[in-house]
Amino acid sequence: MFGLADCNNFFVSCERSVNPSLDGKAVVVLSNNDGCVVARSNESKRLGVKMGQPAFELRQLVESGRLLPLSGNHLLYREISLKVHEIFRRFVPEAIDYSVDEAFLNMAGIPIDVLPEIGYGIRQACWEELRIPITVGFAPTKTLAKIITEVSKKQGHPVGIFRTAAEAMPILEQLPVAELWGIGRRMAKRLYQAGVYTLAQFVARNRAWVRQTLGVTGERSWLELQGVSCITLDHVGRPLQDSISESRTFPEDVDDYDYIRARIVIYASDCASKLRAMHGRCGGVGVFLRTNPFRSSTLPPCRPEAICRLDTPTSVTTDITGAALRVLDSIYIPSIPFKRAGVWLTDITPDVPVTPSLFDDPDLRDESIRRFMNAIDSINSHIGQPAIGLASRLVSARKGHNDGYSSTFQAPRDYPNPSSRKKK
Repeated sequence: MFGLADCNNFFVSCERSVNPSLDGKAVVVLSNNDGCVVARSNESKRLGVKMGQPAFELRQLVESGRLLPLSGNHLLYREISLKVHEIFRRFVPEAIDYSVDEAFLNMAGIPIDVLPEIGYGIRQACWEELRIPITVGFAPTKTLAKIITEVSKKQGHPVGIFRTAAEAMPILEQLPVAELWGIGRRMAKRLYQAGVYTLAQFVARNRAWVRQTLGVTGERSWLELQGVSCITLDHVGRPLQDSISESRTFPEDVDDYDYIRARIVIYASDCASKLRAMHGRCGGVGVFLRTNPFRSSTLPPCRPEAICRLDTPTSVTTDITGAALRVLDSIYIPSIPFKRAGVWLTDITPDVPVTPSLFDDPDLRDESIRRFMNAIDSINSHIGQPAIGLASRLVSARKGHNDGYSSTFQAPRDYPNPSSRKKK
């Protein structure tokens, strides 16, 4: 048996976890630069707000006071996500992190009758410790676990279970084939052309036809619906990502080097914080700049980017930002207005002792910097980002725009709210 633990309306739930006054209100979380909806509360769904809907289309709802839009606080979401996934691991033999708000649970060796109790335990712990609502589904395969979780969430049931694939058949008769996990728009179109509209009709087709029509991927989904577990996700659960990136679109085209430099420092610092959170080091730091592809100009698009390879893998903020600024200086073109910039880290390895370069003092530098970085991360985690940061992230005469901190973030205790300085 497999389980799927899924956080309900995750970004909205994170905002409510630090600001309970949002409970019961129609809330949406917006994408970078507040462009479109990326998360909705149940109340906003009942108002007809669509996922991905442009923010300007919601102006009437917002101005009337019926809908509350929030800028995304992705640093907060990541922090809560790490804590939620740690709770999952307390209850099951193995948890595979599938996304920021989902994890597959390997329930091998656990009696089926005990699974609902485990599901309710996970839900209770996530709510009592983090105020994050969870839906948990159990089934013989990952695909069926995905289905029962989605169905339970829509029906308002905190825990659902398919003990056998046969139990799922009444549900499969009602679900459109386009909602099947792993079936994209193109595959769904092929199935529609063949007269397959529901998951039950898909299951009724023979294996050879499925293999010929949809290939190996479709065949695996078909087998999973039959109760045969064949989709492996071990790569998803790796503690280290292959890369980390942070980027933003500017409110307007910018040719001010100081402003772009400050943004690169912010993005590099955030990447370094994420890197330490996953206990990794990086061996490469890249930077890219992009002009506005929609500007009415005869100038061709400009997309400079480069990467700096480090002699010694590191997770130290100053090392990473220093490398990012060296890359920026090598690709920056004066007098060209840029619309977007970003930083990415690559060649990520576990944070274990490494062979230093000839000019490093490993006994002094590595241990003292490690303690210093851990102290800063601890303070920022407790008070809120960015309580402590590099002075080079500041720039005069300009105001940062949606650098990842929600204007609604409520700091604990009596500490000043760092986000209150961001918007008025």
